[in-house]
Amino acid sequence: MISPAVWWWNKKRGCVCAPWNVSPDKPRYVSLESPSPTMMDFDLKERVRSAVDIVDVIGSSLSLQPKGRLYVTQCPWHNDQSPSLQVNRERQSWKCWPCDIGGDVFSFVMRRDGVDFFTALKMLAEQAGIEIQAGKQVEAGSAQDKSTLLSAVQLVCDAYFQQLDSPKTDDAKIARDYLAARGVDDENRKRFQIGFAPDSWDFVINLLKQNKFRPEIAHAAGVAFHRKDGSSYDMFRGRLMFPIHDIQGRAISMGGRVIPEIAKRHGENAGGKYINGPETLLFRKSNVLYGMQLAREPIRKGGQALVMEGYTDVVAARQAGIEPVVAVLGTALGAAHVDILKRLTQRVVLVLDGDAAGQKRADEVLELFVQADADLRVLTLPDGSDPADYLQQHGREAFEQLVADAPDCLSHKLAKLTEGVDIATDTHAVMHAIDTMVGVIASAPKMDPVKQDQLLLRLSRTFGTTTEKLEQRVVARRAEIAKQSAARAKFRLQAARSKEQSGHKPKPQTRESADGSFDPNLMLAESADMDGFDFAPSGFAYDDEPTSHVAEVLQQSLSGIDRELFETLIESPDLAAIAVEAIDPDWLSSNTAKMLLSAYQDLDLQGRDLTSQSLLLLLENEFLKNEVTTLLFRIEQRGDKISLTAEERYLAVVARYRLRESEAETSRQIAKLATTVMDEDEELALLKQLFDSEKARQQIN
Repeated sequence: MISPAVWWWNKKRGCVCAPWNVSPDKPRYVSLESPSPTMMDFDLKERVRSAVDIVDVIGSSLSLQPKGRLYVTQCPWHNDQSPSLQVNRERQSWKCWPCDIGGDVFSFVMRRDGVDFFTALKMLAEQAGIEIQAGKQVEAGSAQDKSTLLSAVQLVCDAYFQQLDSPKTDDAKIARDYLAARGVDDENRKRFQIGFAPDSWDFVINLLKQNKFRPEIAHAAGVAFHRKDGSSYDMFRGRLMFPIHDIQGRAISMGGRVIPEIAKRHGENAGGKYINGPETLLFRKSNVLYGMQLAREPIRKGGQALVMEGYTDVVAARQAGIEPVVAVLGTALGAAHVDILKRLTQRVVLVLDGDAAGQKRADEVLELFVQADADLRVLTLPDGSDPADYLQQHGREAFEQLVADAPDCLSHKLAKLTEGVDIATDTHAVMHAIDTMVGVIASAPKMDPVKQDQLLLRLSRTFGTTTEKLEQRVVARRAEIAKQSAARAKFRLQAARSKEQSGHKPKPQTRESADGSFDPNLMLAESADMDGFDFAPSGFAYDDEPTSHVAEVLQQSLSGIDRELFETLIESPDLAAIAVEAIDPDWLSSNTAKMLLSAYQDLDLQGRDLTSQSLLLLLENEFLKNEVTTLLFRIEQRGDKISLTAEERYLAVVARYRLRESEAETSRQIAKLATTVMDEDEELALLKQLFDSEKARQQIN
């Protein structure tokens, strides 16, 4: 998206872009192509929001009770003893004060279902009967047509399931017997749609051909490989097949597990124990957790998620009656996975095999959860067993006891660092452990002070040092990390601008390169699951790195004079039209305030109403939506308790901003006098300037 600053400059020159349009001749079909590649089409969002009622959407999963002008219900995201979640039908918004979360209908679906904005939009559009086409319209039936790919994957999954459900070949019977020997019953075989891929090079190729799919679809759907001569062959052969579903329950890929008796015939060419489908337009491993379509509701209701290492572990756990279980798919647990899980629960238990590789994986994800301020527990199974084996041997009760006793990730890390270390004599090992733990704590720039105090007290007792010294190290390390992150952000931003000035296409922006001049949705971009959308939205380079300190700093709640400003703008949209010209972004104290002002500028430049509803529609980030909703509910609760009008309060706020800027300029000039060598005339001129400024400020005649 063009930055608000550039848009503003274009407007001043009279080069205002036309508002976004929806084709009038296709009333139930909307393309997402627009001048802004980083923001969903505003008109589409408005159509979807207008077609659904937030009371109906929230009421479909929670029991709402009318209370005056509001509806209330018990919040599902904390142990709510009385109805804390409020829904305002008039404003189409919701808020839970104890959790400090809220927003519009989109953010509710995002949090309820653990999805990003794009998926929430599509889910609500489908509910409203509005068809969405992402980006440029693609040819139906082509390899770029995602509905065609979905149909192809589902067809293959169904065929594999039938092979195992009604085994007619010797290999299919071997597969059925092997699955039964692994302890999987018919109920769970059907629940997870487990199938069998015949030991054939062209089973899928012929299946898709018979069903009139184009030859290139097999490869595009991730179920076949290309040969050099242009022909294709089946990806999965002689394996148990596990369909992989998105959050909406649609098959988007599949994984295959080797069957030992069949694999013997192929010797070294049998392939790995597990093979997951390749990344396609439908499937990105780093954004999908196996079994989430079944586990989402149990996770939300039970308050915890168990993350395992393979789909057979998930099937075994589910069969044992343990429901809130998911698994990663051939990749490490990444930042996108953490985002998905955190939308559903704060407590995550990482269930690991008791081998060295399992311990390494625990270390890899530790900082991700610390940065996300999520409660990560690490369960290392005894005797190197995996979840399926342990459940089969010891049963559900013993496994659940291990889950309940699982230490938090920091305790787990500390135990591993000090294992076999003599605290009294091994100074080098102790310092290494302290530095490591300090680094982990410092990686969370916004850790709750009470939680940090508890952690430092634990380290103090372990290593026999004071909490004050440990806190000093944390502060120093945190400052160092922030400085490094800011330097990287500045470098990337300068590099992008340099390329742009030289005529080269700038490098896509990352989370670390965002600043106040960019699209607010981009700056706090969600990790989209790419359901129906391009892998990397233009302007944002997807990666699996933890959210940077720069992104964390962006998420600062409005406070003080900034909050007063936006309360007046929300209360009186006419003032917002004035503020986009009158307010200098440098006056604002937080990046959150700058992003909201930027959003108002975007709305103004597009010719939109500057209402809170328009603002919520433009914003796609949960945090920013919550900030706006909090202001809305504050205004609603305050009623007529303030005697001053919104305009009077706005003028007072602007006066305070200008006074603060004047005082800052005076301080800069005084510092200049004290540190700069000047001749007598220059000093007198500067002193006169200071005097005149102070005289004007105090309105002395």
